[in-house]
Amino acid sequence: MAALEDAYAAWRGAPFPPGSTDDEVDEIHADLVLADTWVAESVIPYVERAVYEPAKADVLGTLRELRSRSVALADGGSDDRRTLVASYLHYVDLLEEVYRAFIARK
Repeated sequence: MAALEDAYAAWRGAPFPPGSTDDEVDEIHADLVLADTWVAESVIPYVERAVYEPAKADVLGTLRELRSRSVALADGGSDDRRTLVASYLHYVDLLEEVYRAFIARK
């Protein structure tokens, strides 16, 4: 369980990225909030109480889409936009790592 514990600690210790006044960026932020909720509702009960219940939503597919949309949005954007989107991409990586480790448990 070390891989899951390490990924879980990294995810839980990371600050959630801030929103934006840029509507396009904030749409990605809203979807990141939803993906974070799906991961939390699956992974936290497993880590804390050994209750294994994967999300009904396609978490990994959503994270792939978020990564793709974020990269496209950052291309050609301002430095502030690129910095903010980079924080979203880092958080997507954390979510993907912890969720992959979680689903590997069964």
